[in-house]
This record gives sequence, C-alpha cells and structure tokens, in this order.
Amino acid sequence: MRWRVPSVLSLLIALACVGCGDEGPAIEPTYANVLETVQVSCGAESSSCHGGSTGGGSLSFEALLAEGRPITEALVNVPSCEYDLLDRVEPGSPEESWLWIKLSQAHDEEGRILFEPDPAWDPGIEPRDDGSFPPSRCPNVEDGALTFGYQMPLNAGAPSPLPDDQLRLFHDWIEAGAPGPAE
Repeated sequence: MRWRVPSVLSLLIALACVGCGDEGPAIEPTYANVLETVQVSCGAESSSCHGGSTGGGSLSFEALLAEGRPITEALVNVPSCEYDLLDRVEPGSPEESWLWIKLSQAHDEEGRILFEPDPAWDPGIEPRDDGSFPPSRCPNVEDGALTFGYQMPLNAGAPSPLPDDQLRLFHDWIEAGAPGPAE
C-alpha cells in the first residue's frame, strides 16, 4: 500500500483537531465540583477576593469553610449585596442569579460590570446634595457612584473569565437547583 504524503498529512491534521473548537466535556454540576472551582478561583485563601475575614461583597468562603458550613448557605436564596433585587443564587434560574451575572455579564475595559438596575430599585442609601453617594460596600459605591462591581473572578486587579467548561458548570449547577453537599 502506497501512502500519499498529502493524504497522510490531511489525516494527521484531522486527527489532531478532533474536538478543536469544542468546549470540552461538561463538568458534572455537583456541589463538590462547584466547591472545587470556588476554592481555586474565588476564596479558599486570604489573598483571594472572597477569602479572609470579610471577603468581597460581604462574602467569605474561607470563613464558611473554616466553620464547616457549606458555601450554599451564603449563596442560595441570599440577596446580593450589590443588587438586592436578585439573590446571589436563585435555584433553577441562572439568569436571575447575581452570581451568574457576575460571571458572565458584559463589562468595560477595566472589568466593571455593565448592568442596568430596575428603575424602581432602591439601593437603600441616599445620595448627597451633589448627587454622589456616600462610601458603601453594600451596595457598592465607587468614587461617589453606585457600581455593580467587577466581572468575576478578579485576579490581580483584572478580571479573568472562567474557562467555558467552568462557566457551564455554574450555569448548570444553578439550573439544577444549586444542590448542596448532601443533595
């Protein structure tokens, strides 16, 4: 049997690209897989955004885990600090979950979330006479203006979106009802 070089080369390229452009296999949307991603990307150490004693958005995964509590206690059916019309995680509804917005929403070049709140939303703080807001972490005020924070995860001062398979993990986990460790 004689092999022609172009045919062999084409076959090798085709075999090497099996799966090229695919997002890869889905990660099973379990609490354990979500927890692992959170620990690596969000807050298992004090240097991360949601580590330390308070954590960003008044949420410290490190403190919860140190107390032996599941992270679902701080996420599921808990109003968001930055936008309290949405829960951090609304089981079964990624699009109505602040976590999903923070992971996937469009953002500016600095990573600030581009989000339009409901016009009827009351942030719970009164603007000053000049229209600026006093400093606040809940909701978030930056330079006198209400903001909705940054795209997550925020790594070394810049957003670094999760890989597609991990984004899909969070989406699917929320859609599955955001099960906890015993579910």
